[in-house]
This record gives sequence, structure tokens and C-alpha cells, in this order.
Amino acid sequence: MAARPKLRDMTAQTVLSRPVQRGGAWRRVLWTLAGVSALLVGGAALMSAQDDRLPVPANWPDMGATLPAAQPPKGLAFSVLPTAASNGGSEALVVGGGSWLTYRRPVQVAVLVNHPQAAFLFDTGLGREHAAQFAVNGVAHQLLLGYGEVRPAADQLAAAGWPVSRIRMIVPSHMHWDHVSGLVDFPDAEVWVTPQEQAQAEHGAPPAFLRSQFETVKRWRSLHFTDGPYVGFERSLDMFKDGSVVLVPLTGHTAGHTGMFLNLPSGKRYFFTGDVTWTKEGIDWPADRSKVLRRMVHLDHDEAMNQAAIVRLHGIQRRFPSLKMVPAHDENVMKTLPQFPAFEG
Repeated sequence: MAARPKLRDMTAQTVLSRPVQRGGAWRRVLWTLAGVSALLVGGAALMSAQDDRLPVPANWPDMGATLPAAQPPKGLAFSVLPTAASNGGSEALVVGGGSWLTYRRPVQVAVLVNHPQAAFLFDTGLGREHAAQFAVNGVAHQLLLGYGEVRPAADQLAAAGWPVSRIRMIVPSHMHWDHVSGLVDFPDAEVWVTPQEQAQAEHGAPPAFLRSQFETVKRWRSLHFTDGPYVGFERSLDMFKDGSVVLVPLTGHTAGHTGMFLNLPSGKRYFFTGDVTWTKEGIDWPADRSKVLRRMVHLDHDEAMNQAAIVRLHGIQRRFPSLKMVPAHDENVMKTLPQFPAFEG
């Protein structure tokens, strides 16, 4: 009969066997997590594969043979003030059909237009009170919408000797949180929004609309498109009556979403398109934001109308390739524009 192992030896064998047992358990957990991750990625990729490009019409609305005449005054110039960048994610989420291997960090900016009659901002980006404003969101939305270091437009202007009182008006493309966070930093500015946009914001809720960002606005101006057709849009508003800054309705992403044509003395022309798309690729292809993200988050006031707006922008770009399209969050496009305190006129 074999001798029994000593108690000390048995204890040693038991202890030595534990890491193997634990290692086996951890391996099973890791394989399970890997399997779940693969299923999630595969499911997302499958949904992404369904992100067909938007159909374009055979016949476009009349846009005119040339871009409308403009008489921009000498001294008109613009600059971009980057205020923050989101934590970002795969391009395939930001635009349908984008690459899963390309990482994008959409930016939040203010566009400063210095017209001889008045200096104004198109959007404000994130402002001085961004942290307190953003804190009302739940953890999930804070993670999804998170952003990095913030440089408020008001601080950048002050550092360059521009008092906030020099900004006479603010024209938000729309009133989502990342476009009007800085309204409180310009208390004397007149804020131009359509009645539909203002009503949606006042009845809206986080994370899209944050009441603390606009409840202290002292001077509202009701924006109405009282001028005639412009580049295929049935209505427009020529802000200074010289053709240099023309606002047009781009309803869809929000109830009163607004775009801005900017025509410079140099002859260069820009179209700031807000959040109709987040990237230039969305206009080029044309494509909506990914179906994955649109199922996770309610992005648009009217998805069908926003997709029609995307197709309209695609048609305008095809008709007038010299017109530079500027989606509000496209970090690659923004890098090509003058960064404050530099200007282009």
C-alpha cells in the first residue's frame, strides 16, 4: 500500500492547484466577454452595412445658373474659434458607411463674422458655464456626449482684446446644448432664432436642450425668412441687405435649424450647414448619421426632413463645386479655415 502523503504535502498540492482553477475560470470569463464583444461588433457592423447612401433625384430644383450676386463690403472677414472637441468614436458611427478603423473627434466651434455693420457669432460652441450646464445630464449621456478641454469663445476674444460687448448678435444654427452653451457669456447680444426653434428649446429636455443655457437671454429676435429664393431655397434672409450673409431654413435636425451662406470680398463663398450632417462625407456621398447611432439616440426632430436636407446640400455642392460646405462638427474641415485671431476676408 502506498504511503499517504503528509498533510503538509496535501496542503501544498491544493494551494498549487488553485491558480490553475482560478486561471481556468478567468479564461472562461474572458472568452465569454470576447464572444459578447464580437457579437456586438458584428451586429453593429451588420447594421452599418445597411447604411445605404441616400437616393438623389434625377431632376434637381432650380438653383439658378450661377450663385446669386453679392456686394460684400470691404472689411468683411470671418474666423473660427474652436472651443472643444468631443471624446469621439469610430467614423462609422458619425456617418453611415464610414470606416470603423478611422477615429473621429467632432469639434464644437463658434464662427465669428466681422461685418462693418456688426460683429456676430454663428453658434457659440461651449461656454464658460459648460460644466454646470452639462452636469444635469445622467451618467450615460455624460459618457456618450463627453468632451475634452474647453476654451470658451469669450475667453479667446478677451485674450485678443475683443470685449464681449463687441459681439452684437448671435445666430445659432440651432439650440442644441453644444451650439448655445456660450450664450450666457454674451449677455448683451441679440439672439436670432426662429419661433419654431425657440419653442422647441423651451419645451425640450436634456441632453439635447439645457434650459440654463438660454433662460437668461435678455434680447431675443424672432428670425423670419422674409426674402425670396436663394440657391434653390424658397425663402431666405439677407442679414445686411448686401448679399454677404444670407440665412436659409434647413429644418429637420431641429424644428428651426438654420444655415448660413457667407460671401467674402475675395470672391470665396462658404455655406455653414450646422448639424444637417456632422461630416463633409455625409454631404459628399450623401449619407445620414449611422443607423446604429440613430437607433441608440433620438438625433433628429424629423429624420425624413433632415435626410431631404442632406440630399439638398449634396445637390447644391454638385451644382456649385466652388461653394465650400462647412458642417458644424467636422474637425477636418475646420482645420482648413482661419483660426482666431487669424481672419479671412
